[in-house]
Amino acid sequence: MSQYKVSQSDTTHGKDGEHHLIKGQQSSMRLWHREEPAGAKPESSNPYETLGYVTEGQMDLTVNGETITLRPGDSYCVPANAPHTYRITETLTAVEVNTPGTDK
Repeated sequence: MSQYKVSQSDTTHGKDGEHHLIKGQQSSMRLWHREEPAGAKPESSNPYETLGYVTEGQMDLTVNGETITLRPGDSYCVPANAPHTYRITETLTAVEVNTPGTDK
């Protein structure tokens, strides 16, 4: 595996439908695909910033108490340490970048 490319066969998969893609020196990228709508995830916070882009489906994202609905073409930001939760309302595909990078 090159440090500049990760092939699909080399990606790792998480328990919640995420595919860990490439990781740089300061950021990491993952692809989320949830086959079916799911209930709300318990509120949490992470020590990294997340930037995302929805390519398919829909979800409600709550960050710092503000709820927004995300649809294809929408992008979003979850600041580091911000309390957040989400609820998938239609089968979802989204790409996220975390800074600093994470394997979660």
